[in-house]
Amino acid sequence: MPKERRYTQYSQHDVWLQLHNFEKVLKVQLLGGTITGCSISLLRLDTDERLRAVILARSSHWYTYSLNIAEWKHGCTAIVCGTHDSCVSVPVLALDAMKWYPALKMRGIFGTLQPTLDASDKLIPDTFDQSRKSHYGHNMLVGALMCGREDAIARLQSLPERTRFRIEAELRTLHTRCQGRPLVVGPDPAGSRAELSIVV
Repeated sequence: MPKERRYTQYSQHDVWLQLHNFEKVLKVQLLGGTITGCSISLLRLDTDERLRAVILARSSHWYTYSLNIAEWKHGCTAIVCGTHDSCVSVPVLALDAMKWYPALKMRGIFGTLQPTLDASDKLIPDTFDQSRKSHYGHNMLVGALMCGREDAIARLQSLPERTRFRIEAELRTLHTRCQGRPLVVGPDPAGSRAELSIVV
């Protein structure tokens, strides 16, 4: 298992290639005839679970492409991405770490999201407080807030007023479907067929 690190230079094309090349190492089986745009059905061999996965460069693109919007019935139940840099409501297979993250689970590289407050309810600077100022840390905080995690809400309340208002405005934007051409994804075209060919 490689050392856990973040690598942001993945493209969707790189993710497709690595998913295909490291199928056995990742313990997944790609199901043929199920590709629709940027989505594919796969079988997790360690849990025997069939998932409809969207292929993204980063897990934070789940929100960028408005895949979190309930009205868009895309049928995706997992994410396969180059790097897991957010918190999402579906399982994530991160190819830079070569591992699955359960739904609502973030990487622990920045420490705990729960803020530590002093006696006067002021934030005591910690590892995550420094990291949230980076693009990567910001995506993690926003993703946790989009999922409604209590520790993220407590962190948001501990931030300065202007920062809090800016993040709340961003959350309102992410809760609405963005304009423009959507990412092409779709439900499993095979439906309930048990036997599907393997992608070669």
